[in-house]
Amino acid sequence: MGENIKFYALVRLFHHISTSRTAQIKRTKFRRFLDSYCVKPTDYFPSIRLILPSLDRERGSYGLKEASLALLLLDALAVSRDSEDAQKLINWRKGGSRIAGKYAGNFSMVAAEFLQRRQSSVSGELTIREVNDLLDRLANADTRNAKVDVLGEMIRKTNPSEMKWIIVIILKELKIGMTEKSIFDVFHPDAEELFNVTCDLRLVCEKLTDPKVRHKRQDIEVGKAVKPQMAERAASCGEAMKRLHRKEVVAEVKFDGERFQVHKNGGKVKFYSKNYKDHSEYEPAMSNVIIENVLVDKCILDGELLGWDSSRNKFTKFGLNQEMAKAAREGIESDRKLCYVAFDVLYVGDTSVIHQTLKERHEHLRKVVRTVKGRLETSVPNANRGDGEPCWSIVANHVDDVERFFKEKVGNEGEEGIVIKDLGSKWEPGDRNKKKWVKVKPDYVNAGSDLDVLIIGGYYGSGRQGGEVGQFLVGLAERLTPGTYPRRFVSFARVGTGLTDEERDELVTKLKPYFRKSEKKSAPSFYEVTNKEKPDVWVESPEKSVIMSISSDIRPILSDVYAAPYSLRFPRFDWVRYDKPWHECLDVQSFLEIIQSSGTTRRGGAEGFSDGKSKRGRAAIKGGRLNVTVPSHFTRTDVSSVKGESQIFSNKVFYFVNVPSDHSLDSMHKLAVENGGTFSMNLNDTVTLCIGAESRGIKYEVTKSRGCDIIHYSWVLDCCSQKQLLPLRPKHFVFLSDSSRKKLQEEIDEFSDSYFWDVDVAELKQTFGNVNRSEDAKMVDHYKKKYCPCEKWGRFHGCCIYFYLCAKSHCSNWDIFLKIATRRMKAEVSVGGGKVCDNLSQATHIVVMSIPGHELKFETLLQSFPGDQKYILRRKRLHVIGSQWLEDCLKEGQKLPEVAYNLKPTTYEESTSEEEKGGDENVYGKHPTSSAHEEKSSESVLETIPHIREPRRKRGRPVGTSTKKSKTVVSKPPVTKRARVGSKPAKLQEIAFDNESHKTSKQEADAPVAASPEHKMHDHVFQGIAFDHKPAKQDTDTLEKSGLETENIGLGSRHGLSSSNEESKEENKTDELMKASPEHELDDKPSHRKTNATGKFGLEKNEENTVEHKPDLNATGTHCLDNAGSVTCSKPDKDSDYSTSGMLLDLIPSLKRLSEDANVNLPSTLTQEDSSMESPTGEPVKKKKVSYRELAKQLLKD
Repeated sequence: MGENIKFYALVRLFHHISTSRTAQIKRTKFRRFLDSYCVKPTDYFPSIRLILPSLDRERGSYGLKEASLALLLLDALAVSRDSEDAQKLINWRKGGSRIAGKYAGNFSMVAAEFLQRRQSSVSGELTIREVNDLLDRLANADTRNAKVDVLGEMIRKTNPSEMKWIIVIILKELKIGMTEKSIFDVFHPDAEELFNVTCDLRLVCEKLTDPKVRHKRQDIEVGKAVKPQMAERAASCGEAMKRLHRKEVVAEVKFDGERFQVHKNGGKVKFYSKNYKDHSEYEPAMSNVIIENVLVDKCILDGELLGWDSSRNKFTKFGLNQEMAKAAREGIESDRKLCYVAFDVLYVGDTSVIHQTLKERHEHLRKVVRTVKGRLETSVPNANRGDGEPCWSIVANHVDDVERFFKEKVGNEGEEGIVIKDLGSKWEPGDRNKKKWVKVKPDYVNAGSDLDVLIIGGYYGSGRQGGEVGQFLVGLAERLTPGTYPRRFVSFARVGTGLTDEERDELVTKLKPYFRKSEKKSAPSFYEVTNKEKPDVWVESPEKSVIMSISSDIRPILSDVYAAPYSLRFPRFDWVRYDKPWHECLDVQSFLEIIQSSGTTRRGGAEGFSDGKSKRGRAAIKGGRLNVTVPSHFTRTDVSSVKGESQIFSNKVFYFVNVPSDHSLDSMHKLAVENGGTFSMNLNDTVTLCIGAESRGIKYEVTKSRGCDIIHYSWVLDCCSQKQLLPLRPKHFVFLSDSSRKKLQEEIDEFSDSYFWDVDVAELKQTFGNVNRSEDAKMVDHYKKKYCPCEKWGRFHGCCIYFYLCAKSHCSNWDIFLKIATRRMKAEVSVGGGKVCDNLSQATHIVVMSIPGHELKFETLLQSFPGDQKYILRRKRLHVIGSQWLEDCLKEGQKLPEVAYNLKPTTYEESTSEEEKGGDENVYGKHPTSSAHEEKSSESVLETIPHIREPRRKRGRPVGTSTKKSKTVVSKPPVTKRARVGSKPAKLQEIAFDNESHKTSKQEADAPVAASPEHKMHDHVFQGIAFDHKPAKQDTDTLEKSGLETENIGLGSRHGLSSSNEESKEENKTDELMKASPEHELDDKPSHRKTNATGKFGLEKNEENTVEHKPDLNATGTHCLDNAGSVTCSKPDKDSDYSTSGMLLDLIPSLKRLSEDANVNLPSTLTQEDSSMESPTGEPVKKKKVSYRELAKQLLKD
C-alpha cells in the first residue's frame, strides 16, 4: 500500500491546498492528487488516513499533546531544555521575541522553525507507507524512550517541512482549509454517507474506489460506531415549533451528561461516544446492567450517560462519570453510580430501525429495555413513572405545551434544557437538520449561547471581600480563522454574581499566583481593551486563566466601555469550567452570529438600533450644524442619505489627517459611516482612529505633536472590502507615538515582522529586505566552542556523508554485516559532529561500504547512479572514499586526510571555470590545475613556517603598499573569515616569509613546535582539510589508479602548476621551477604534524625511477617561498611584499586563465639565472630584483 507514493507529494498537496484561496481550486488540486498518485485501490487508505487523521480509528492514540511532544522532540535531538531554542518550543504559546517568536500559538510552525536549524533541507524520500509505519510505531510505543527513538528516526529521515506536517498529523489538527465533508465529496459522492453509518475510514476507501460508480446504501451494524444525529439550537420554544412546522412533537429533558451509543451483541457491550470513540472504561460499571435488562441479543441504544446519587435521589453534576467508572473497576461501593438514560433505539434484533419514525422507535424502546431505577432508564413520552417522580418526556401539539414543559423543567427543576423532536422523523446519521431535532436552553432564550468566557482581569471587592478579588473582567477570543488558537482576547463584561463564597475563594486561590498589578495604559499585549475597564489586576497570561460559563437576564447591549462590540447587562456566573482549556472559550465572531440571529440588541437601555449610530455619533451630528463662518474644508459631510452596510467600525470615531488624491474627504467620511463608524472634523478626545495618506501637512504635524498614532488609509479600504475589522500591522502605520512604539516591541521583531499575523508576499519581501544576511564569524566560533568543547564531538564537523552499499553479494551474511557496519558508522559520524544524508547533492563525502578484499572501481560506482547524479560524482569537492577512512579516523582520534583513501581518479574530476573562480575552492579546495607532482613536492616543506598575514588592500592597490612608500605595513595574524561563495574572482592572500626566520638548525626544525594563537586561528580556517601522511605509490599509473587527488592547502599554493599529465616540455619547465620553489602545504592541526627522518613533511623519499621529481632541500639549505612562487633567500623588499601574480589577477581578472602558463614560463628564466648564481657550497647567492612592471609586461605579452 502506498509503495511508490512519496510523502513529499502529500506535503506539496497540503501546502497547495492551504495556500489556495478558493474552494474550487482546493477541490481540484485534491482530485488531481488522487488521480495522479493513487493508482491502485490500496493506495487510497494510506493517504486518506493522513489527510483525515482525526477520523482514523485503526491507529491508537499517541497520548501526545503539544507540551509532551515538545519535550520528546528536545530529547530526540539531545537539546538542553534550558537553551533558548528549547524554551521557545516549550513556551510555544507565548508571544515575544524572547519566547516563541512570530509563530507563537502555532506549535507546528514553532517546531518547524526549531527543526530547521537541526535538520537537512533535503527530503528524506520517505514513502507514505513508511510514514504510516512510523506513526503506528509511535502510537504503539509503551515507554517514553521508545517514543523518543521513533521521533528521532522521523527527524533523521525528513526535512523541516515534512516534519511540520507529521507533527500536525500527530496532533490531529490538520487545518488546510477543507472540511471533512468537502474531502469526502471530492473523494466519492457516497463517501460521507458510508462513513456516517460505519465510522470506518478503511472501509470507505476500499469500497469507494471509483467516484463514477455509486454505492448501494448501507445500513448500520452492531459493533460499528454510527455518527450520531445532532440537534440544532433555537432561541425560544416558539422558534423551535416554527421550524418544526408546528407538527406533533415530543419534548424531552436535555440531560447534562455524555452522549453515548450502547452496542449489545450477545454478551458483549461497547460504548461509543459522539466522536465515535470506543470507551471501554465504562464496561465494568455498566455491562452487566445492559446485558441483563436489554431483552434482545443485538441492540443499539442512543442516550446519555450520567451519574445517579441514590442518597439524594437525583442526578449528579456533569464531570463525575470517569470517577464513578474508576470506583466501579476498583470495586469501591458508593451512593453514586453510573446511570444510562436511553432516549432512542437504532437496532433491534437483526434489523435496523433508523428508517422508522421516532414514534415507532419509542415503541421498540419500551419493549426491549427493562428499566432499573438509577441504573438504566428510558426517556419516552408519557411513561408510567412512580408517584413524585419527574416526567422526562411529553407529546406536545401546541407551543404553549412546550413552553410550559420548558419552564417546569428548567425553571423549577434546574435541568439544562429541552430537546424538541418531530415524531414523524427518521434517525439520520450525522444529520443536524433544523426541521427534525431542535434544542432550547435558557442561555439561548436570553441571547447568550454557551457563553464560555475567559477571565482576563479582576477587581478588588469591599466589605467581606475587601482585599481580595470579588469581581472579574471577562473576555472573548479573537481568532484569525475558525478553529485556530486565539491570539488576542477582547474585554467583554464585568461579572461578580452567581458564585458562592466557597466557589469564589477556590477560583481566586487558583488565579492569585498569576495576577499582576494593573498600571495605567499598560494592559498586556494579548488583551484588547479600551482603557475604560480599569481592572485592579490582570491575569498575566491567557493560558493560566480559567473559563467561566455566564448568562444574562437582559438582552445584550452595544458597548462603549468594553472592546467587544456588544456586552451584557446584569451578567452572572453559572459555573466554573475547569474541564475546558483556555483556548476553547467563545470567540467574537461566534458571539456576533448569536446576536444577529437573535435580533435583540440594546443601546444604553433603548430598544433596538436601526441606524447603527452610537450616542456619540448622534451627539456629533447634532453639534455639527452648518455655520457660515467655518471654512468649507471644515464643513461636516452630509451623511443623512447614507445607508449602513455593516457594523465593522462600530464604536470607532475617525479623524482624517489627509486623504489620497484619488479619494475625497467626503467619500472617506461616507465610507466610515456605511460600515458603522462615525467621524469627527476636529481632533478631540472622542477620536479613536487618526487616518492619513502621507506624512506631511498641518493636520499631520498637529496630530503628531499630540502623540496620536496615524494609520494609513489603505487599512480602512481593506476592512471595507473584506467586511471585517482587520488587525493593524506595521505597514499600516504612517506615524507611531512613543507609547505605541514600546507596545509594538512586544508584537514585532527587529525586522518589523509580527509575531502573531501571517504576511503576504509584499510584506515578506519587505521583511527580508530588513534582514542582515551577514553572519558574525566570531559568534559562530563562540558557539562551536561552547557546545562542542570536546574534540571527539567535532572531528567530523562540516562533513555530510552519503553511505553507499555495494551490490548484494552471493553470501547473505556479508549483506547483514555491511548493514550493521553501516549503521555503526552512521552513529559514529553523528557523534563526531557530522551529518548523514540520503541525498547525493548535499554530500561532501561518499563512503563506499564494500566487502573486504573486493575492490570497487570508480567506473562501476559511477554506472550505478542515474545520469543526473553522475555529474555530482565528478565534482572535485566530493570525496569518494573507502570505509577504511572512517575506521582510521576513529582509530587515530582525528579526521585524517582523504587523499590516500580516494577512489576517484583525477580524470573524472570536473574542471569548470566557474569552480576555478569560486571562493570556496580558493580557500578550502584544490586548484584545478594542480598535479600529483605538486602534491608530492609540497609535502617536503619544513614543519614550522612562520607566516605573516597580509593586511587588507584597497581597491586597485596592492596589499602592503600605500601612497606613502616609506611607511611599512605591520602584518597581523590571519583572522577566520567566512568562505566566499559564487563565481567572482577570489582575492588572493599570499604568505611572505622572512629569510631570517628560517635560519634555524636542523634540530630545531625536527623538534615539535607549540602552536601559537596565530597558528591556531590559521588552522581553524582550514579545519577539515589535510594532506596525506602515507607513502605514495612509486609510479604514476599506480597513483592514477588509486585516485589520489592533488591538494594545495597552503595559502601560497593557490597559483598551481601544470598537471603531471602535460607534455614533457611543460614537465621539464615545471621540474626546473619546483627545484627552485617547493610549494607549501600547511597541516590543519599542528599538534598532529608528522616528520620524517630528514625533518620534512609528507611522503618518504621517492626512489630514482619515480616520475615526479622532488627537490632536495638539504642541498639548498634553508628555503623560502616568495609571493610570486620563486625562490629567494634575501629579505623581502618593502615594495615586493605583495604577491605579483595575486595583484595582477585581482586587478585584471581576465588574466586568471593565463596564470598557469605565466607561473611556468615566466619564472623559468629567473630560475635558470638563479641556479647559475649559486655558490659551490650550495648556499644561495643574492639574486637580481625583478620589478613589477617587467613582470606585468611579460604577463600581458603572453
